[in-house]
Amino acid sequence: MRAAIRTGLLGTTIAFNKDQPHPLPDTAELKPNELLIKVKSAAINPVDYKLPRFMGGTVVGIDVSGIVERVCPDNDLCVGDSVFGRVEIKSSGSLAEYAISSVNKVAKKPEWLSFDEAAAIGTVYLTGAQAFKLGNVKEGSSVLVIGASGGCGLAGIQLAIAMKAKVVGICSGKNFEFVKGESGINQVENADLELVDYTDEKAMSEFKEKNVGKFDCIYDTATGSGHGENYVSSMVKLLKDETGEYVQINGGVSTLLRYLTGTMKPQQKFFFTSEKDNQTDLAEIARLLKSTGVKPYLESKSFDEKSVAEGFEQLKGRRTKGKIVFNMD
Repeated sequence: MRAAIRTGLLGTTIAFNKDQPHPLPDTAELKPNELLIKVKSAAINPVDYKLPRFMGGTVVGIDVSGIVERVCPDNDLCVGDSVFGRVEIKSSGSLAEYAISSVNKVAKKPEWLSFDEAAAIGTVYLTGAQAFKLGNVKEGSSVLVIGASGGCGLAGIQLAIAMKAKVVGICSGKNFEFVKGESGINQVENADLELVDYTDEKAMSEFKEKNVGKFDCIYDTATGSGHGENYVSSMVKLLKDETGEYVQINGGVSTLLRYLTGTMKPQQKFFFTSEKDNQTDLAEIARLLKSTGVKPYLESKSFDEKSVAEGFEQLKGRRTKGKIVFNMD
């Protein structure tokens, strides 16, 4: 089968293989709670090229949508169901014609989402939904999203608006209209979205001076993302005293060490997207998106050697808005 795989000594080089072995040969049995998906679409994330083979497996990719081909007994999914979510990365990546997942990592695909759109939801929307749980976000909460035009940031903007929070996003001024157009503010009564241009030093300085102690949750998708950004020290003062939560999804070695040793500073949280009960979270994400009528913003590509190479070059160079999705058809 066709697949994007990790090659090289460390398994960090991504290549296209036309003859990758099937993840589940005809004679093999599924493990309890597993299912085999005929992949229709798969999306990529920075973690896909950052993970070496020994951590991410041979086949690249986490986010998936497709049709259930085989499934273990005694669960709510059936052969022929359309599903979306994430795969078992150690067993099988999503950038292939077939992939293995488990019943708690996927949900039934709503009819109003295409396979490409559903594949784009997986990691970035689950990350946002889980971040907002950590940040105790609810209707009326004040939320600051740093990196608002990126994949995780835009997903966070869309979810926070659907949750009827008061939202501020930080991104480049050239992306203001893009973020506003994809945010869902036009579909939510009294929706509140303010954008701040991080390239405008005066605007950023004034914003920070005027908003000390304002936010219930700061969702930082930019710090530690690989290009030297670090917003934590200058933005944490914008949290409400005692109750505000600063939630970041990337960080350097010092942040990782504090996370692993349980020594994160008060009101600061760092987390990896949980794989526990993704099915419930995915269903809630779909409900929220439907309530505003917004969908993931994506760039769809065919699944071939040239397109895979181009897609990862775009992702590494941060020359894309929203999600890059490969359509297997």
